[in-house]
Amino acid sequence: MYGKETLTKIIKALKARVSFWMRKGTDAIKPCISKGNRKIGRVMNVSLAPILTCANCKECKHLCYDIKACLQYFNVLDARARNTALVWSGADGRAKYFGAIRDAITRRKTHKFFRWHVSGDIVDLEYLVEMVAIAREHPDFMFWTYTKAYFIVNEYVKRNGGTMKAAIPGNLVIMYSEWDGMPMINPFGFPIFSCKLKNGNKNRTAESFNSMYKCPGNCDICKASRRGCIGGENTYADEH
Repeated sequence: MYGKETLTKIIKALKARVSFWMRKGTDAIKPCISKGNRKIGRVMNVSLAPILTCANCKECKHLCYDIKACLQYFNVLDARARNTALVWSGADGRAKYFGAIRDAITRRKTHKFFRWHVSGDIVDLEYLVEMVAIAREHPDFMFWTYTKAYFIVNEYVKRNGGTMKAAIPGNLVIMYSEWDGMPMINPFGFPIFSCKLKNGNKNRTAESFNSMYKCPGNCDICKASRRGCIGGENTYADEH
């Protein structure tokens, strides 16, 4: 658990680095698209700055797993900041950010899986429009993400057919991230990802997790069987 002092420190560091890159300008920023890592396996992914791009993180930021990585590794913090600077830099910045993602996906010949936001979240409606467009452009890829930006996704669905199936392509799984003490508005039945807290959950009984798929901790395990998040199955992970 991170205290107020640690959170203040990391927020200050992230803001400073994002500002640094925004001053440099869009042309100077190289987007960071990861090919995978030890935890999530051979899964392409992209991330934004934690907390800064998470509009609904009041209840969970003190346990954010990405804070540790940003504190320990400057290259991680810098990569999050570069991507965030592009997203916050208007049309040109976003064009470069999403263009880099499209290019990386096009070059990928095997392990066609893409995770949005190891850290960070959907920042606005226009950002989600691009996520959906990329999924439709690459039906041979499987995309998934976790979000607490319920209000953005719900609004998108309302404007685009009124059902999850009509609005969201089948190869883009959006997991509504459930957090204890945080109201989750999910009228369209998006699958849920929950965290089983060490000290117990107020919103869920311990038994209620039995009906959910338990995250094995490595996306490669679920890729083969399309279980859990990849298959749009209600899933939980132990607090970590």
